Amino acid sequence: MICHNSVGYDAQIKDLLIKSAFNMDKKEIDAWIKYQYDPQHMFCFWQNDKITSCLQVTKRTMMFLDRQMHVSVIGMAATLPDYRQRKQFSNLLDAAISQATYNDLLTITYTNMPKLFEAKSFQHISNTKEYWIGAPLCRSGNPYHVKQKAENLYTLYFQFMQYFDGSILLSEDEFNKLIQYHKSLKKSIVTMVNEDKQPKGFAIYSTKDNQAHVEVLVYFDSQAIQDLLSYLSINNEVTSILISESERFDKLFPLHFPRTDKKLMVRLNNYKLFDKFSNTNVRNAKTAYELLEKPTWNHFQ
Repeated sequence: MICHNSVGYDAQIKDLLIKSAFNMDKKEIDAWIKYQYDPQHMFCFWQNDKITSCLQVTKRTMMFLDRQMHVSVIGMAATLPDYRQRKQFSNLLDAAISQATYNDLLTITYTNMPKLFEAKSFQHISNTKEYWIGAPLCRSGNPYHVKQKAENLYTLYFQFMQYFDGSILLSEDEFNKLIQYHKSLKKSIVTMVNEDKQPKGFAIYSTKDNQAHVEVLVYFDSQAIQDLLSYLSINNEVTSILISESERFDKLFPLHFPRTDKKLMVRLNNYKLFDKFSNTNVRNAKTAYELLEKPTWNHFQ
């Protein structure tokens, strides 16, 4: 049986994640429950009088053709080990798509298992890339232009997002909630500034075993990137940075070849409504994204 919410079953959801989300430790699960869990949009599969699978959908606003529209974002998904290979995730995804068809023009997800979504009419739009850069190549910037503070970040984020389309635009409350989520996991947030001490970007990163992992990078020029890398190279032997497919890091590091991380998969839920929204005539997500003149950026959602 499928239920379209998990209201009143928070303890079962947490227990399910502890038993099945092997890529998350207890601290990460606790932080996710506190800052990202939404029982109103958690689809659950019930079997043997317990929740055996779950799939959370987050409702977001996306800028598309410089207009706002509602989209669904497929996020957390988990199935108890003893109940895998029974198409429970597929059934939950069907339920989420069915509900989204009435309210949201697009459903999106980042995944490293695209075939699961291709079977549901999702299409591959772009890739996330990850650069790994050794410390000797990270010292062309000024580390003193990086400040350990997190002030007015939403203003920087909002300004940065004006360069993109086909991308989620968080409200200030949504943005601050995600910032709190990262802070609760002890991740670092720094701001890059110019010679006049004016902010020109920010980054969210974690460190482990002398490696820095930049998960969110907002910047207004390449100097901000170089300053951040110089700062991180002081205490780390290598830095990894997640970026979108359209970001041209090859100009900074022409001899480095990034690895593909995850794929952005998008489903056009209702082409008739999308045609009214966009005044076009498209029948799938790939064609819809071909209408855009700006690149996409969906790393912070």
